[in-house]
Amino acid sequence: MTLRRDVLAAIDADRGAFRSRFSALLDEHGLALASPPSHSDHPDDRSEREAVLVDRVRAFDDLPIGLTLTGPAYRDTPIVYVNRWFREWTGYALDDLRGRNPRLFQGPNPDPDARADFREALSTWSAVTVELRNRRRDGTPFANRVSLRPLSGDAGTITHWIAAQEPEPIDRSEDGSE
Repeated sequence: MTLRRDVLAAIDADRGAFRSRFSALLDEHGLALASPPSHSDHPDDRSEREAVLVDRVRAFDDLPIGLTLTGPAYRDTPIVYVNRWFREWTGYALDDLRGRNPRLFQGPNPDPDARADFREALSTWSAVTVELRNRRRDGTPFANRVSLRPLSGDAGTITHWIAAQEPEPIDRSEDGSE
């Protein structure tokens, strides 16, 4: 399995299984991250489920892949949390991202097929992986392999979405921006 898929599976693990999946993932991929956080304080407007998911994503704050936790599609998938590594990669502060749709990363002339794949996954509550051209806050383009996965609550309904991003710089001459 790839690191991206292993991280998504760990975040989506049943209650009680996260810590063992987290440890196994670190061992399997030779990673040295801090131990998973214990349950943190959270704003009153955050549900218990959301607080658990944020804590799980925070456990991967320094992993060299981006992780974005969003709310449900029916609310336009607002960003709830983005791991520290991806915030540093893109140049955004968490306060600038929270509550906004991840489309803010979208570069000009988005691939219509990739956008259609995203829309279909959101409408059918299914996972998808696509290649995107995104931009950092300063406008610098980057290629981004994004895996999007729905997260179910205890009742089985989709409560959130988790995306794992593997960004790579794009030479401006390749992007047509010269």
